[in-house]
Amino acid sequence: MPELPSVEIIKRYFDRKALKQRIQSLEIFSPEMLVETSPQEMKKCLVGQMFVGSQRYGKYLFGELDDNTFLVMHFGMTGYLHYGSSIMSGHPRLMLSFSNGNHLIFDDARKFGKLGLTGNPDIFITEKKLGPDALEVNLKTFYKIFQRRNGMIKPLIINQNLIAGIGNLYADEILYQSRVHPLTPAHHLKLRDWERLFKEMKKVLKMAIKYQDQPGAFPSRFLLPHRNIGGTCPEGGNVEIIKVGGRTTYICPQKQKIK
Repeated sequence: MPELPSVEIIKRYFDRKALKQRIQSLEIFSPEMLVETSPQEMKKCLVGQMFVGSQRYGKYLFGELDDNTFLVMHFGMTGYLHYGSSIMSGHPRLMLSFSNGNHLIFDDARKFGKLGLTGNPDIFITEKKLGPDALEVNLKTFYKIFQRRNGMIKPLIINQNLIAGIGNLYADEILYQSRVHPLTPAHHLKLRDWERLFKEMKKVLKMAIKYQDQPGAFPSRFLLPHRNIGGTCPEGGNVEIIKVGGRTTYICPQKQKIK
């Protein structure tokens, strides 16, 4: 599932390819993916406009139009954007055609993505009850969010209502780098643990953006290149696969101990 690093990479792609081009037409191939809008309303709002900027918040991307309306994009599990002069896309769900002859396609094989409109991303974020963005949150706020929580740490840090942007994949890496077992109750962690967790969260997300969200490209000291059945932990021993909150989770028992 696209997590914060994926969406940040998509944002940068969107900014390079789609800005300052007049939208000439719009085709919606999967209207069931529209949220709180209709194909007619979507076309009315987008056709004739141009994107002038974008914002990312957690796993959401907001494409800003020149009339101050925003196209809201959530990429579900398999969504991404494709820009070009031809439809080189396997599962197009929405296609914007620009006056220069190029197209921007929202592709999503499994159709878990969502598309909508908003006049104000801040209001949208509040209505969705999203927590602070994982790359923008400061240590004080981060600690305040989690310090009195009693649940297991992994389900908490992937809860988008507590902190926005982290999913299953990068949660495993963040916890590994922090030497925290995913089953550890949050209230068992000390201030120094939270400080380390905060630091590693920022580092892992920035590294993921740097390496274009390619787990295999990470240096070998990270868990991600070894996050597979039969994988070997960077510090020795075998990667162990467990279930945490119903999610498949990869850990290195020698480094991650339950507190």
